[in-house]
Amino acid sequence: MSKIFFLVFFAVLGFCKEPIWNFDKNIILKKDEVYKGFAYEENLKKPLILRWTLYKNNGLVVLLNYDKFPYQFILYKDYQRDTFKLPLFVNNGSDKTSFLYISFKDFDQKANTASLWIGISGEANFLSK
Repeated sequence: MSKIFFLVFFAVLGFCKEPIWNFDKNIILKKDEVYKGFAYEENLKKPLILRWTLYKNNGLVVLLNYDKFPYQFILYKDYQRDTFKLPLFVNNGSDKTSFLYISFKDFDQKANTASLWIGISGEANFLSK
């Protein structure tokens, strides 16, 4: 019985892999302050522009432009609504996909600034301007 338990336990551990962060940074932005950079993987390089425009009812409205495609989303500090996940470089025919994660950490009412965490997993990396 204990052998079966250990086999199942280690099988589950094999499927629950934590992402390996190639880029991991905390940033603090004022309203409409722009954070720019480039996501790159091998020979590909794509521009990324990030800013927030509104904090209302505990939600942060974020504007993201990645590879000249605009995204708009609202992040909250509670679980499952605090992070936006975007595939960066989708490798056709392979299961290796790089992802961008943007997480809302905190909002400072006095300074009118938002604390965000940016992470990139997979084969991609990030170069900020």
